[in-house]
Amino acid sequence: MNVPKLRFKEFTDEWTQKQLSEIVTFSKGNLLSKLDLDENGIYPCILYGELYTKYREVIREVFSKTNYNSNNITKSKCGDILIPSSGETSIDISTSSCLLLNDILLGGDINILSPKNCDGRFVSYMINNNKRKDIAKVAQGYSVVHLYHDNLRKINLNIPALEEQKKIADLLELLDKKIELQTKKIEALKLFKLYIQKKLFSERIIDEICINQLGNIITGTTPSKNENSYWDNGEYTWVTPSDINDKRDIETSNFKLTNEGLKKGRFIPKNSILVTCIASIGKNAVMKVDGSCNQQINAIVPNVNYNYNYIYYLIENISKYMQSIAGTSATSIINKEQFGNITVNVHDKEWQNKIDNVLSTFENKIQLEEEKINYLNNLKKGLMQNMFV
Repeated sequence: MNVPKLRFKEFTDEWTQKQLSEIVTFSKGNLLSKLDLDENGIYPCILYGELYTKYREVIREVFSKTNYNSNNITKSKCGDILIPSSGETSIDISTSSCLLLNDILLGGDINILSPKNCDGRFVSYMINNNKRKDIAKVAQGYSVVHLYHDNLRKINLNIPALEEQKKIADLLELLDKKIELQTKKIEALKLFKLYIQKKLFSERIIDEICINQLGNIITGTTPSKNENSYWDNGEYTWVTPSDINDKRDIETSNFKLTNEGLKKGRFIPKNSILVTCIASIGKNAVMKVDGSCNQQINAIVPNVNYNYNYIYYLIENISKYMQSIAGTSATSIINKEQFGNITVNVHDKEWQNKIDNVLSTFENKIQLEEEKINYLNNLKKGLMQNMFV
């Protein structure tokens, strides 16, 4: 039967296959561009690029505004489904959002699908779940990819009766709201942690020293990628900047070195602080296992006078300064000598431990909240895989 794996028990009818042209009418946005945006504007608007950077499947709040309001600019109707009509890659623009607001100004390069006999939210969720690849296949172009109405009209969708569409959309939208609230909670925790961090680092300063006095500085290197014995079935963590994200501690990595590979690299002992010094300047992390890193990273091996987590927070506190002295070119760099000579304000060991205890509490709380949002995102992914045909 043409039905999903997971379903509300009150529905038993088969789903019907329809082309998009049977359930929506097509139109386009126009005129508006980035140059027309004004944070003090009075007219809410949406530009095509925001559809794959700012919005999810359902839009109930609009972020951008403009003061430009020509009668020729397309205005939304509640329930319109918005799909970008141009972008860098076919998969980027194969995304949809259902706008639940009237009279929002819609900029150029937006495909507008107005529902005739369907729930726009349901169609938007379905497109983003199991129709993205189908839509990407009909996109046209290379350096700039386009989606035209004619490309979209014949896309097939399996849809249930309207009542079931609404119930599925209600469930997924409720889950999206939980994800949104959880995201805001994490953002608030990070901002509060940053505020406390600035306060702590402004008190009880005992000295101004160079970074190279915190411990030994080691610049990473890359063993030959052509030598399989250095990499095959490796057991030692080998860190690149892409492995350094928002989490403080690193225990594993995308690539691993063998014992032979580790001998060809630079050994970095656990509890060293890794700091990116090329391109993505100032990202840092604590390496919680023995391993190595590449040449875009300098590692601080702390001496006994310094708490290693304290050094992590200290470097985090000056990351913007590091970026400012490195410049803004594509090859911005702070070499080992420059890095070691950066001066920092430091605290006594007692205050270091206090800073570690306070900020680590925040780190642990943020990690727990991020685990909750990961659970919610995985739950949504699982529901969308099983509630659509």
